[in-house]
Amino acid sequence: MLYARKGCLPKGVKSPQPKADRKGQSQTVQTLRAQHPLKYLLHIANLPKSSFYYHHQDRPDPDEADKALLVETYQRHKGRYGQRRIAAALDWNRKKVARLMKQMELKALIRAKKAYPPSA
Repeated sequence: MLYARKGCLPKGVKSPQPKADRKGQSQTVQTLRAQHPLKYLLHIANLPKSSFYYHHQDRPDPDEADKALLVETYQRHKGRYGQRRIAAALDWNRKKVARLMKQMELKALIRAKKAYPPSA
């Protein structure tokens, strides 16, 4: 088969074993690290040592201060402000506000529409 020689699958055909991402692999290796040497686990997982240590760094969250300011603005307006109004109030990029609100599971309260009787 042509695809077998190239090492790829045709469009729409999924691999029988989806390849785990490196972060997931490194977490699995970390859980097994107590019972087995790291060298052998990395070899079996086919994971570079640099990738393993990269995913286990303690990096500070660069958006920590922005998240606090966003929550403060959200609460000051009693949850009525959505991502567009918060972005305008803070003069930030709307996509950044949307991403942070999604991470923190903040959603604007949406007023129910008033039902009017049909006019005859």
